[in-house]
Amino acid sequence: MERALWFLTGYTAVGKTALSLALAHFLDAEILSCDSVQVYRGADIGSAKIMPESMADIPHHGLNLCNPNETFDIGQYVSYAQSVANQVKNKNLLVVGGAGFYLKSFFTPVIDGIAIPECVRREAQLFYENFGLAALQRAIGRYGSVDLNVSDWHNPRRLVNILAKQRVTGLAQGQLKQKFLQNGCPFDHFSRKVMVLERHSESLDVRIRERVDEMFRLGLIEEVRNLGEMCPPLARAIGYREVKAYLDGGEKMDEAALKMAIVEATRHLVKKQRTWFRRQIPVDFHINLDAHSSKESFDFIAAFCRNNGIWT
Repeated sequence: MERALWFLTGYTAVGKTALSLALAHFLDAEILSCDSVQVYRGADIGSAKIMPESMADIPHHGLNLCNPNETFDIGQYVSYAQSVANQVKNKNLLVVGGAGFYLKSFFTPVIDGIAIPECVRREAQLFYENFGLAALQRAIGRYGSVDLNVSDWHNPRRLVNILAKQRVTGLAQGQLKQKFLQNGCPFDHFSRKVMVLERHSESLDVRIRERVDEMFRLGLIEEVRNLGEMCPPLARAIGYREVKAYLDGGEKMDEAALKMAIVEATRHLVKKQRTWFRRQIPVDFHINLDAHSSKESFDFIAAFCRNNGIWT
């Protein structure tokens, strides 16, 4: 029988972690985290990372893979996830988390394999800083066909990366895209079943506020202080960037305002996630956890898994 990867995902603060433990027991599965912040050692509170004493003897993968000052990118995650999927052969593997780009890597190619020397990347960045967005767009267009949506065409970080790749390869962005789409996804030999957890907006908003309050109670400010120098992806993560700005700015913001800043940033992320889950990955099963009791929700999910052939 074809091996399956099971995915339990959904919006931030929806309740994935608690349900994942029960589902892993039901599936006889190990858990692979799909979270771009939980890979960093010491980034525990702000990422709502599960602690060893709460894992219920279920092996967890994808946590604490690097130091907070070391960048962990999507290419490293894909390689790591492949090794875990190949290693866990006698059990199911349950992928849990809501990091969009990490999640997408299980369904479509996300890495083009083009190595960009740091000097070329820096040169492209300086070109943008010196001449602006319009000049950056014109420079990209000189190579030939461009196939970008409006959002990407006005995203400087995206365009700087494209220009650097063009300077390395000599190819137009449209050509680079076509070559990229011809790459296979490394997980195509798995059957993949995606379950998305949802809640009503009002309920989710309450959970977000409670989650932020709990983070502060557990010591989020002290955690960020102890992390010291953070790599750019971690420093930009919700919770970490707001607390870092608070610590760097002294008394310009009180703790109540800091909490609200994190709540608002999380709300904005959830809005993006609602759109993302509709458009970016194939979803097999939705369930609104507010519409059923905890037992009913689990029973519905378990029935879906049974009906889709649990691999043993």
